[in-house]
Amino acid sequence: MEYRMETIDFDIKIIGKGIVVQTNDSFKTIPALWDNAETEGFLQQLIDLSWKERKCTLEGILGVCGNEAAIKEDEFTYFMGVQYDGEVPNELETIHISHNLWAVFPNVSNAWERLYIDWLPNSGYELVKIPCIECYYPPNHEPSNELWVPVIVK
Repeated sequence: MEYRMETIDFDIKIIGKGIVVQTNDSFKTIPALWDNAETEGFLQQLIDLSWKERKCTLEGILGVCGNEAAIKEDEFTYFMGVQYDGEVPNELETIHISHNLWAVFPNVSNAWERLYIDWLPNSGYELVKIPCIECYYPPNHEPSNELWVPVIVK
């Protein structure tokens, strides 16, 4: 399974909105959330607020999945947002993520399917209690999206 390791040596501040989703339906619900975000103009608002200058390779529109990488509850909060250092608009929430070692996989949907079964048991890493982050890049970026998974060495 293709991946790379990334280190982020600063706290990630993400602004956006959290929506509770049912874990069993998340592969259907989350794409619908993005469709609604585009229709309602929220996606454009996130694009307008996104980084002008990159601080790291985690750039783009972000989907933060739950409270920790191993989602075991019946429901979790899916947070749609962007990295942002400016003043937060009143209608948006802020979350902070502080972790330095990330396994990064191209193609979010394929990565989710294989992460727990194929990669994790053989990787030499274990998950930490930090959420995974889906990163959706601007047009013409290769890859178009990635899954960032917080890990530590076993």
